[in-house]
Amino acid sequence: MLRKILSAAGFFFIYLIVILLATFYQKPIFLFLLMLLLLLPPASYLAVRYAVRHLQPEITTSLLFGKSGDKITVSFVLKNPTYLPLPDCMFHYTVSSPFYPNDEEYAVNCPVYAHDSFAFSIPLTFQRAACYQIRLTQISVWDYLHFFNFHKEDALQKELFIFPPENDSLQFSSAAFGEGFDEFEENGAKGNVSSNVTDIREYIPGDRLQKIHWKLSAKIHKLMVKENEQTSSHQFVLLPELYLPDPTLPVLEQILSNTLTMGRSLLADGITFFFWYYSITAQDFMQFYILNEDQLEEAFRSCFYETTYTENDLALTVLQKADMVHGSILHVTDKGVEDVIS
Repeated sequence: MLRKILSAAGFFFIYLIVILLATFYQKPIFLFLLMLLLLLPPASYLAVRYAVRHLQPEITTSLLFGKSGDKITVSFVLKNPTYLPLPDCMFHYTVSSPFYPNDEEYAVNCPVYAHDSFAFSIPLTFQRAACYQIRLTQISVWDYLHFFNFHKEDALQKELFIFPPENDSLQFSSAAFGEGFDEFEENGAKGNVSSNVTDIREYIPGDRLQKIHWKLSAKIHKLMVKENEQTSSHQFVLLPELYLPDPTLPVLEQILSNTLTMGRSLLADGITFFFWYYSITAQDFMQFYILNEDQLEEAFRSCFYETTYTENDLALTVLQKADMVHGSILHVTDKGVEDVIS
């Protein structure tokens, strides 16, 4: 507001000087200057308003998927297809996550040349696993005389998925889980899969080579995988808690790290499993059947959009009360993985 007042005061001071000169000298040149000064504000308003309407903002990132600690470059690009330069533009943007909401707004001032584009880059390091949303909320532009401020509202957004590192200290043995419940055991290990083929689908990275239907793949020049009938009814449910008692503590990061490590260990042992998490927004469990690494990452990306909770072991408590699972619940907390027989 002060900037606007100072600009207006300066303009009217110049206008008064020209009036005095025109009155004293009575020359046509001063009358021409008076008319020009009167036309400048509406001309400045119309020109900048036109240019602002045609601005084309973009957000680009050096990576869409990364790991905790990765440095990712975020670039804001503003294209100006008109022949009117905009010397005073302001980007307003936010960086937040459903796990770690952030109301703070950042601003960067930049010039945009005529029929050109301007770009500036910000190196960001994300220390915690989450889906980070970079939003361009608004572009503010001053006219040439600094009388008028135009706002271009924009809901432009770019998402980055940051995955946790694996927990090397997490000990896993497939024989230790579901021990004593062999009659329920359901996995892809030898002896637990029927020879009956129930479906044939396209190969997904992570599928075991033993399941490839080589004759059909050679015929259609595309890798196809056989789906066999399971001979038992045991369910392995990987159940991470989206528990975050304090945003300053790395509790949730440790839970996600343990979950990713456990999921990859199960797949490495040929064990298919369910990935469940409790959504306090939906008041229900979100369920994924995991056959390979891609599906595990898809389940992670889904849970990144959820809201965390502060009640310890909430997901396990709700699941046990609902009596929805018969088998092994692999309950994941920041302390590790516990095999809970339901």
